[in-house]
Amino acid sequence: MVAGVGTVRYVRAGQAIAFHVAGRGVMQHGLPLRRAAENLLESGVRQVSVHLRECAYMDSTFLGTLLKIGKKLEEKGGSPIALVDPSPACAKIIREMGLGEFIVPADKVPEVVGPWVALTIDNSDTNSFRRNITEAHDELATLPGQAGEQFRGVMRCLRPGEKKPTDQ
Repeated sequence: MVAGVGTVRYVRAGQAIAFHVAGRGVMQHGLPLRRAAENLLESGVRQVSVHLRECAYMDSTFLGTLLKIGKKLEEKGGSPIALVDPSPACAKIIREMGLGEFIVPADKVPEVVGPWVALTIDNSDTNSFRRNITEAHDELATLPGQAGEQFRGVMRCLRPGEKKPTDQ
């Protein structure tokens, strides 16, 4: 485990998958989380819940990755991604980043039981790791209003050579 990074594990039962985040949900988790979710969506998963009671912190890459997974889930005809029991720290981050209307905590989701699988952090494929960071922030930048505006500035830094829509 990378120092200062929490753990993410998941369990699948039928068409449902539950992720559990303990400690810090950060950019190092983004690519493994996204790959696991996308593989499971391809194999028929249509319900994704993310349990955050034990999560103390989420960075923007982690949140953008959750939004990206949520979008793919919707494209597959699944239920909206469910954030379950966010810790006070996570709820505050979501609120302060202006993401409350886009990342909505779920009141109750069906319990998913089975063997838990820990996500392994292996970001040795640096191109994919960087691409996931960029795509996660791009997902945040597409949000309307103030929530997206702060990340449109980030995207200008991540993609400095691209023209702004007003420059075209």
